[in-house]
Amino acid sequence: MNSWQGNPPSWRWHILSEQIERFGIEAFIKRAKTDILPNVDFYSAPVYHIMGIPLDLMTPIFAISRVAGWCAHIIGEKFAEAQDKPALYRPKAEYAGEYCGLSGCTYEPLEVRE
Repeated sequence: MNSWQGNPPSWRWHILSEQIERFGIEAFIKRAKTDILPNVDFYSAPVYHIMGIPLDLMTPIFAISRVAGWCAHIIGEKFAEAQDKPALYRPKAEYAGEYCGLSGCTYEPLEVRE
């Protein structure tokens, strides 16, 4: 442990990222520019660092984990005519199934399902 609030040295990037996120949100709110918040990707590098992944592997790991999504996005734009022009967008999804609570769901094997 060192002086980083009792956390191991590897946590310094996580702590710094939290501070940057907080500052960024406050700055956007102050300028009334957007209500978009950082997504999970913002924390990829600090998490990779905490896990001990070498710096030169961080970008390839990030990219490999997203290739399927990138391909789906391109296919959606090219073949489904999602919108008139290419643009960065964040689709919104609402769960349409039945919610059974945090621990109320039970698993039914395929052979006993209707």
